[in-house]
Amino acid sequence: MGKEPEMSFEKFVPPQKKRADEVSIKATGTISIPSSFVAEHGFADMHFATLFFDKERKLVGVKPTANAREDGAITLSHRRRVASLRARAFFEHYGIPLAGTKRFPVTFDAELGMAVIPLGEIKRRPGRRKQR
Repeated sequence: MGKEPEMSFEKFVPPQKKRADEVSIKATGTISIPSSFVAEHGFADMHFATLFFDKERKLVGVKPTANAREDGAITLSHRRRVASLRARAFFEHYGIPLAGTKRFPVTFDAELGMAVIPLGEIKRRPGRRKQR
């Protein structure tokens, strides 16, 4: 018998679907950011963050900083799976209701150097009425 031609097999490996990064915001006001996002966007070496809010678009901005004395700096605690910051006063200040733990998508705005969290459907609590 003659020699059969070799077959060129190619191994199929299904592509890994990368889940969209999500943060969780708890009823206590704690924002938890996945460690993969933290490592990818330079938060890993930072131990503080400042918070920003876009009232019109309902976006929360989390900007990492190494400066503990920066105005509004909040401690960024690093754990094995998440980095978290306690932001209850932030949510209260802007009248953002916190009921249970909710997940939100998170992206990184390289131009601003911050994580951006769209709150979407969350309605702000009305403020106090002005007294006459």
